[in-house]
Amino acid sequence: MLDYFRQPCFEKLFTQARKKIKSFNGLRGKVVLDHLSPQEQDLLGGFLGRNCLGKTRLTITLAEIDQVIQNSSLEMGLYDFLELYFGEKIITNQETSEARSRQWEEFFAKLHRTAGTPCTKDWLNQLLQGTGRGYRTLLGLYRQDPRNTLAEVSLCLKALDYLADHGRQKTRIPVFAASLTGDPHALDQDNPLGRLLYYGLQHLLNKPEADYTAEGKRALFREAGLEEDDVSSNVIVAGLKVCMDDPRFAVFESTNKTLSPLVLPLRFLEIPTRWQPEQMVYMVENPAVFSAILDAFQHRQGIHSPPLICGSGQPSVAALTLLDQLAQAGCIINYSGDFDVKGLEIALRLAQRYGQNFRPWCFDVKTYLGVSKGKTIDPDQFNSLRKLEVPWDKKLVDTMLEKRIFVYQESFVEKLFKNN
Repeated sequence: MLDYFRQPCFEKLFTQARKKIKSFNGLRGKVVLDHLSPQEQDLLGGFLGRNCLGKTRLTITLAEIDQVIQNSSLEMGLYDFLELYFGEKIITNQETSEARSRQWEEFFAKLHRTAGTPCTKDWLNQLLQGTGRGYRTLLGLYRQDPRNTLAEVSLCLKALDYLADHGRQKTRIPVFAASLTGDPHALDQDNPLGRLLYYGLQHLLNKPEADYTAEGKRALFREAGLEEDDVSSNVIVAGLKVCMDDPRFAVFESTNKTLSPLVLPLRFLEIPTRWQPEQMVYMVENPAVFSAILDAFQHRQGIHSPPLICGSGQPSVAALTLLDQLAQAGCIINYSGDFDVKGLEIALRLAQRYGQNFRPWCFDVKTYLGVSKGKTIDPDQFNSLRKLEVPWDKKLVDTMLEKRIFVYQESFVEKLFKNN
């Protein structure tokens, strides 16, 4: 008899019936069949025991289908029939939701058994309620792989419990990660454990979910006693001046005389330096431009290079640390970047960060229009550019939108050299 019900009109009927049972959590609701052929009308009429001829559209309640099946030779209800017909148990949406809720609660019950401090237990309680810091990240990881996420969160709790019990003892992040997992990169921000620990530290230190920048995350980890390695983040400089009584005066003096650049790692900058106050400092976005400016000064004997800094794109933690120190010393940071979305965004962030100590340097409409060639702006970048507003030159963005080209620093190196 099942073979008889494999005909297309019955497959449509029973497929819709099963869908209604799942969504309505029982034998409620109705199904609608459209565009029925005369043959299908006849088949369905025979099944239902009513005249369906001439009706291309039928509305049939699940209760009616259930009654027909019960009165047939199958002697079973619609629910059991559909499970036999499709060869699988019907699980309603409500049952699925309830099962997921039980699994979610069991997930947290296991985690609670590994939590060792009031802080981690409180964080788990908030996450279970959907209000804890990092809830969305945890939920996304859980949906991808519940078992692996359980292991990752357990490690995160272990790390938080250790940090809660050991105050602010200074530990390098890769060393801490290796002791925790055997992998020195386990706490990198592109790994699940690193992201989870970031939110766990926000809870531990009662910090708001606001600063997602590399610098903000570094500051959060540092407050908990976890330090990054302090040599991989660096910044390239030339011509920077320090006070004569600074212990490293001779280092800068000798390199400045030969226009030799210095690569300053974060560790160097974490040792207090007495920068010469109120310097006019010039910063470029691109390394090739930095080198080209030094080349130009080397060809002009007797002309000393002004203090130069290379941001190498998005300024590193080391670069921002240096700029913070220079701004505190009263120096003016003259910044020039590419006339594209990324270049403008960097400049806007620096302008906001340094306020009156920030100056745009050859970063205006006049400089932009002075370059004849550039790169055509693609549609996505065009839309991103429209959202920017440059406070020091209100016409700049509109001009770039009108010309539809990006202009890069390499095209106006000579102007940078002459205007400092």
